[in-house]
Amino acid sequence: MSVKAARITISIILAAAVIVLMFFFTSGFFSSASEKVLPGVEVLGVKLGGLNRTEGTERLLELEKNLRGTRVTLRYEDKSWQLLLNETGFDLKEDAVMDAALIAGRHGSLYQRWQERRKFNKTGLSLLPVIEFDRDKLAQRVRELCADILVEPRDAAFSINRNDTVSIISGKDGVDVDFDLLEKDLAAVLSSGKNPEVTLVTVTRAPARTTAFLESMNVKGLLGSYTTRFDSSKTSRTYNVSVAAKAFDEMLVLPGHEVSFNKVVGPRSSEAGYKNAPVIVNNEFVDGLGGGVCQVSTTLYNAVLLANLDIVKRTCHSLPVSYVPIGRDATVVYDTVDLIFRNNTDSYLYFKTYVSGSQLTVKIYGNTDYKRDVTINTRVTEEIEPQIVYETDPNLPLGEEVVKQEGSKGFKIAAERIVKKNGVVEKKEALPSSYYNPVNKVIAVGSMEQDLPQIAPSTPAPGTLETVIPAPDNLGGSSAPEQDGQPAGAVTDNDS
Repeated sequence: MSVKAARITISIILAAAVIVLMFFFTSGFFSSASEKVLPGVEVLGVKLGGLNRTEGTERLLELEKNLRGTRVTLRYEDKSWQLLLNETGFDLKEDAVMDAALIAGRHGSLYQRWQERRKFNKTGLSLLPVIEFDRDKLAQRVRELCADILVEPRDAAFSINRNDTVSIISGKDGVDVDFDLLEKDLAAVLSSGKNPEVTLVTVTRAPARTTAFLESMNVKGLLGSYTTRFDSSKTSRTYNVSVAAKAFDEMLVLPGHEVSFNKVVGPRSSEAGYKNAPVIVNNEFVDGLGGGVCQVSTTLYNAVLLANLDIVKRTCHSLPVSYVPIGRDATVVYDTVDLIFRNNTDSYLYFKTYVSGSQLTVKIYGNTDYKRDVTINTRVTEEIEPQIVYETDPNLPLGEEVVKQEGSKGFKIAAERIVKKNGVVEKKEALPSSYYNPVNKVIAVGSMEQDLPQIAPSTPAPGTLETVIPAPDNLGGSSAPEQDGQPAGAVTDNDS
């Protein structure tokens, strides 16, 4: 080839290259994905060609709005139901669709891009929509529509026998819709543009608690229980006892797990359903939200002791209470004072609480291999005498004394737990000690000056006598008898 011919050939090649490059540039071939969609690209009949991300997203949002009004026919055998997509949490993922639209024809080699661009011009490109559903909303609505073909599974459950042994009520499988498949079928039928109709497929739905799971817990019988009494006529306090006790009913505790009373029961607030009833504050009884909850913690504490479980944290009241022997109470204050115990067995624990009439009972069930005979002993190690406090009262005559508050002794109490198996002592252990404050005796002394009228003494009539009746020796004085196993003078009103 001559030099002249070679130059002509090179010129032709360069011209062709310039023409091809001009074609690519003018067609948006080298445009970034953040610019405009190539002509011919669409989704579900909505044309996106020539639109940027913002414009395309606006069109897709309008498409989504229309799709939400679509009703899909669900069929199962000879039954059918209409499912409105707007009730399923339907979501067209506009960003994902626009990502796919903007990169269409802009990936691969130069030749591949050129081939795709030619195809778009001839036949266009229909993108598949990216669709998601809110599984909870979809399941709820479909179960409402198809309730007559579904069966709720039945959880296995413990049954307490009259002799406090434990049986298991077997669980039962249910029938449910295959929601994984339903979501795929819904997306496919919407993408196809055909008549929106889906055939339901059902699956077996296992219960949350199976029979085998409960059997593995080894809950066989009663480990410990305790009952306290209360005045059921005090309705607010009785209500609070019921609310707090219910939090523990049917509670399961894993082996080695610690249980916090405050975490289980939660805040004692009006929002949680608690009412005002007497509580102990600064050695006095005042109304407060949740009065009565401490009777639940105290009853639970004694059941835990008798079940031979570990006590991690326990605090006594500031004053003795009437519903348990002294030294065996447990006070709680949310976020401040807690009762914590540990499941020190290798099996689950199962709790039952009963509030009936004027009684509260807590029962703890578990592996009876850990059942022991437990005795709780308490003894007074020190008595603290109350002080006598005199207060001036300007409303009483000068020098007159009136007892405003009877005092009571304080006590230091030691406690121990004795654990026996087959009559043989396995262990003796000290339990948390208790200190109860003395309550001062308060006497009001009158300071009011009186201006008495001057009256001349009268002379008895002849033949009459003046009678003088001596005052009794014990005005206002009597010793308080012991109540409910409490030392004399213990406070016996209901507390928190």
